[in-house]
Amino acid sequence: MTRIAAVGVHGYRYPVASRLAVGLLVLLSGCQAPAAQVSPTHAVPLARRALTLLRTAAEVDDPIVRANAIEALVDVDPQHSVELFRAAAAADSKLVRYAGLVALGDVRDRASLPVIRRLLKEPDAHVRIGAAYADYRCGKTGAARVLVTALTNSPDEKVRADAAYLIGKLGEKKALKRLKLALRREKVSYVQVHIVSAMAMLGDDESIDALIYYTQSDITSRLIALQTLDRLAAPRARAALHRLLDDKQTYVQIRLLAARALARLGDRAGYALAAESLRRTGQNDDETMQIRVNAALALGAMRQNKALPLLEKLAAGEHDARVQVAAAYAICQITR
Repeated sequence: MTRIAAVGVHGYRYPVASRLAVGLLVLLSGCQAPAAQVSPTHAVPLARRALTLLRTAAEVDDPIVRANAIEALVDVDPQHSVELFRAAAAADSKLVRYAGLVALGDVRDRASLPVIRRLLKEPDAHVRIGAAYADYRCGKTGAARVLVTALTNSPDEKVRADAAYLIGKLGEKKALKRLKLALRREKVSYVQVHIVSAMAMLGDDESIDALIYYTQSDITSRLIALQTLDRLAAPRARAALHRLLDDKQTYVQIRLLAARALARLGDRAGYALAAESLRRTGQNDDETMQIRVNAALALGAMRQNKALPLLEKLAAGEHDARVQVAAAYAICQITR
């Protein structure tokens, strides 16, 4: 059976992490709500505890958990998390430095420009492209050259793929010409799908149609396409997403990604699957983590108050910190 990659809370971009030794579950334990709905008086402290869990996770030693928490905080509490992003950009882990730099770029933290500019000279290519993204977002548009060079010249296909992703995140339509040229030259399908995704993020209609086609392709292409369709909330993808959601022969992780993307369109058809999958067990610990993370993220995208007791129970009783972070992030999405 083909192995499905592990997930980050947004981009599905991080490798598998070891189980975290820190007891994050304590932060969400107690005060369980037995009812099918959470009252406003319970939702407020629940949201606070979930946010505390994310902030705590953004400082732990495990780089995967830390990167996932940073990614979540960019979405749910960016203004109060800048110091955490700055600390991440100075971390020992290359993955955490990359995540911190992308976060600093997302919030346009110009006060961090001296650090960002220094990391443009970092030996690690991933850190350099993260710094280039942050530099550009903070007004130094010349940094785009670093991303374009990485996209076209890096010998590492993962660097090329992430450079395409970051170019798409920049939102500059003038980059479409560069991306189309890179797509014609690229030989690795993994990178090709990332380039098409970046073009779709920049509003290229043909690329959106290509992503819809990729949802019926190989597992890796499906994952990347679904991530991007989730980000884009493209209405014309609805039929393809429903086909995946309803296909009980495909991986449940894929079906949950389709449910999450549908939720961005205001379609909560995948709620029952996501709620049930919070308790589902896979063939091994890694697969269980993947299923539960995707289920939590789908419920967060659906913004349904009735999911809060389920997510609270998951976060309080789960021993895998990656699942706890996803549950806490979903709680913050629903309650904010």
